[in-house]
Amino acid sequence: FEEYLNIREYERRKCMAKLRASNHRLCGETGRYSSQGTDTQSKAWRKACKTCSDHDAEGLANLPFFDPIIEDEQHFLVTCPLYNIPRLALQEHVKSALLSWEPLRLKELFDKDLMVPFSRYAHGLMVIRFPEDPPHSNIHKSKTNT
Repeated sequence: FEEYLNIREYERRKCMAKLRASNHRLCGETGRYSSQGTDTQSKAWRKACKTCSDHDAEGLANLPFFDPIIEDEQHFLVTCPLYNIPRLALQEHVKSALLSWEPLRLKELFDKDLMVPFSRYAHGLMVIRFPEDPPHSNIHKSKTNT
């Protein structure tokens, strides 16, 4: 049983499920499935963090040794400067867990003691990253009209 399923707020629970399953729209994930270009460099560019990678750098993708910053879960949650202010506001024990987090060990952040503040933080970052996403509709509420 996954602890994040106990989160009451639907949007935060959904955010945690998407992070847990890598079913989100961060470029590191969506870039894998894009069909634009087939060479290694253009694949790397599609997964690059658009905040941290200069938009002019797309032309550099064809140069040897081009190494863009990939927008994966760790970059998004721990190192991307776009989210420095929300990161500074984190409770110390959550911040400590984030900073000691090793790649591919996302499950550690789903610990019962970290779940509520981490889900609040992760959902807040998703709202900043994807402001165009509509808020949750009330499809789960029972219909009261007529």
